[in-house]
Amino acid sequence: MLRTKRSVLVRRLWRSRAPGGKEEEEEVVVAAAAAAAGAEVELKALTYAALKRLKERQLEGLLNAVESRGGARTPCLLLPAKADSRLGQHWYPLPMLLCKVFRWPDLRHCSEVKRLCCCESYSKAHPELVCCNPHHLSRLYELESPPPPYSRYPMDFLKPSGE
Repeated sequence: MLRTKRSVLVRRLWRSRAPGGKEEEEEVVVAAAAAAAGAEVELKALTYAALKRLKERQLEGLLNAVESRGGARTPCLLLPAKADSRLGQHWYPLPMLLCKVFRWPDLRHCSEVKRLCCCESYSKAHPELVCCNPHHLSRLYELESPPPPYSRYPMDFLKPSGE
């Protein structure tokens, strides 16, 4: 059985996906595991469909970025900005889908990532092409604890008095 280079690249990319989070490891309930397996199959189908749209050279660049885990300087993966993907009831922009598959499986919203300044799409307001390289994005994390409260009283009592 002959396989094309594109299908080999897509298969290698799927094998290079990020491992699941702690939530997936701790699940022991059969119903939850079945639902997770269904979501995994759906995610795989969506990822394969998105990757099949890429050209062979783009697949090689993405594979290089994913296998080096951002260690190698990789080019932008420019794709049409209108190329969104649907997973179940959720719509994902293509850059978010690739980040979810290859970097952060627990990514929930595109507001959790920010484009790095090394990317060609960094300063463009409304680009026709957007970079989908998952290593050209950085994740924004929320603080685990709120900042300390501010003083409610003026700091006048700390000033030296003239008395």
